[in-house]
Amino acid sequence: MSRIEDRTPPLPGHPIRTDKIARVGSSRYRISGPFILTAFLGVATLAGAFFLPRYLLAWDLGTAKPPADYATAVNNIRTALLQGVGGLVLLIGAYLTWRQLQLSRHGQATESFAAAIAHLGDTAVDVRLGGIYALERIARSSTADRRTIGEILSAFIGNRARDPERDIQHARQMTTAPGSSVNLSLRAPDIHAAMTVLGRRDPVRGQVLRLDRVVLPKTDLASARLRDVDLHFSDLTEASFVGADLTRADLTGVRLAGAILADAILYQADLRDAVLTGAIAEGIDLRGTDLSRAELRNANLRGARLDYSDLRGATLTGAILTGASLKRVVFDETTTWPDGFDAALIRPARPRSLPPVRPRTYDEFAVKAATAEDDPPAEAE
Repeated sequence: MSRIEDRTPPLPGHPIRTDKIARVGSSRYRISGPFILTAFLGVATLAGAFFLPRYLLAWDLGTAKPPADYATAVNNIRTALLQGVGGLVLLIGAYLTWRQLQLSRHGQATESFAAAIAHLGDTAVDVRLGGIYALERIARSSTADRRTIGEILSAFIGNRARDPERDIQHARQMTTAPGSSVNLSLRAPDIHAAMTVLGRRDPVRGQVLRLDRVVLPKTDLASARLRDVDLHFSDLTEASFVGADLTRADLTGVRLAGAILADAILYQADLRDAVLTGAIAEGIDLRGTDLSRAELRNANLRGARLDYSDLRGATLTGAILTGASLKRVVFDETTTWPDGFDAALIRPARPRSLPPVRPRTYDEFAVKAATAEDDPPAEAE
């Protein structure tokens, strides 16, 4: 078929192709923009190297007489210009190499991140442990992924240890879950590893780890850094928080019976209705905490700092308060003190200088019951 026949108008009902497939022939000889720019810069560099030296030499001499070795002087200037251009090319090449290395590292980090996430869902415990520690390594090298990794590990723990039915009443009851008498590191090493990683990670500003309603008795979180963590209604019976930092933590209705809290920092934490029966809390920092209606029977609070804490409705029967600091403590007639303790020795409370601790109600903690309206209607077949 000739080219004249190719130009024949299409038949009715056959529209002209205007997409990329129809224009593939016209784009065959298209030249990319970077190539044109590179060629232009190359031509400009060569032109400058050949013609610019004469003007530079004439400008430097001014009205003086040209030297006898005029050609040699021009060649020297040309050589200097070419060396400068070569150095610039080397700098550009070094930058492009560095940029390519950064892109390569980013791609490798993305692949490692995806592989670690896939390992979290594996059926083998060893593989899940590998995924958890791989995420920890990524978080240490990539500050941009720390927040996301914290949320992922929190969701991993919650999916395996959360009891959505827990409420304020469960804090007063003993946990009867299978294996609850065994340390968490033995019965669930992957969950224990995830908690350990969260406890020793670099804190992310403004992030709150959502670990509410988890059942993790006998877990070891010594020296953990869990500021602003949300653990309300959780079961942490006989857990170890020695030297842990739980500043401003939400521990509402948490069960910490028999827990070890020596030298822990719970500054301005929310401990309303918390159960700390028999807890070992020597040297604990409870300044500005809300301990209203908290259960502190037989707790060892030797040397504890309770300044500005709210103890209204709290029960401290049998508690050890030797050497404890109780400056400006808020209490009333509903506070139950240990036998022989003279509450009149406490300095009278004044308007608290510390900000209020999460003035919320338990309605905000309520879990919405699933209803038929929440489920999408089934499509008719």
